[in-house]
Amino acid sequence: MNIAKMKRAWYPLVPSAKLKHKPLARKLLGQPLVLARLGGQAVCFDDCCPHRHVPLSAGKIVSGRLQCGYHGWQFDAAGKVCAVPGGMCACEEASAVPAHPCREHGGWVWVCLAPDVPFAPYADFDAPPSFETVNAAKQMEGDFIHAIENFLDPTHTPYIHRGLLRGAGRQGMTVSQSRHANGFATRYVLHERQNGLINKLFDQGITVNDAAFTFPGLARIDYLSPRGCEYRISAFFIPQDKGQIGLSVRVHFPQTRLPLAVKALLFRPFVECLLLQDAAVIKRQYRHHSRYFANRPYCSTPNDLVIDHLLHLLLENAPEGEDKSGEMVLYGG
Repeated sequence: MNIAKMKRAWYPLVPSAKLKHKPLARKLLGQPLVLARLGGQAVCFDDCCPHRHVPLSAGKIVSGRLQCGYHGWQFDAAGKVCAVPGGMCACEEASAVPAHPCREHGGWVWVCLAPDVPFAPYADFDAPPSFETVNAAKQMEGDFIHAIENFLDPTHTPYIHRGLLRGAGRQGMTVSQSRHANGFATRYVLHERQNGLINKLFDQGITVNDAAFTFPGLARIDYLSPRGCEYRISAFFIPQDKGQIGLSVRVHFPQTRLPLAVKALLFRPFVECLLLQDAAVIKRQYRHHSRYFANRPYCSTPNDLVIDHLLHLLLENAPEGEDKSGEMVLYGG
């Protein structure tokens, strides 16, 4: 991947509600990080005490400071050492812990590894007007690019999600694609209604699935009916380390008389099941490829609608993706 480019992007690492009274360990592009709330402010440091390189995430928060669990060094919200127990060393003599840009927006703690990149919200991660949102954070093992492809790919759904998203029978659709500097969109106009269990329970006449990707890892699907957007699923894929992916998920519902907690209670088991099914096949694919076939190229076809667009955005010097607009038919087994 183009690591230098990806370091200059912002990532939602944890829901704000999860960052409370204890430091949290996270990784981003192979970099161990610690997140903490100090004096009410969300901060992000290298997860490494400068004294003896113990992870600061194993420490605790004391009086609005992050305290290392080994020798008790304390750091303020800027990463500056403000207490060295023992009295033999002045704080000015001790090294600060490197800090990274960190801010809160939309109920998430966002981090960037580059010091000079201003924060700009991602519209596809936020809720549409008059919608309300449920947040969740997940972990996956697998290849970062192929995990995103899986989320945006309809061709696996009759097999991996058989019965949940699609059952037996024909599913025709008209596909149209577009792209911009930081991403692309794929719109599926459905010829037949999807016939999985989820659709039978929650489908209010959905006729269009509108999917999009925004660099560096945001995938979004809007489920549209003639009335408008019925719901939106946003998934921000976090490249933690080789084979390790964080997944920051938001499910957006239109505001109705039905409380959000009830909607989440009804919808969550199905979303969890879909994510577990996808995580299982992505893990299996990653391990099998890495162990046995890492030097063998993949065989892609025009049915693989998004992979070349992803490669262009996430790798160095990859060619632009081809427009694959046209007709597609899926058949459930």
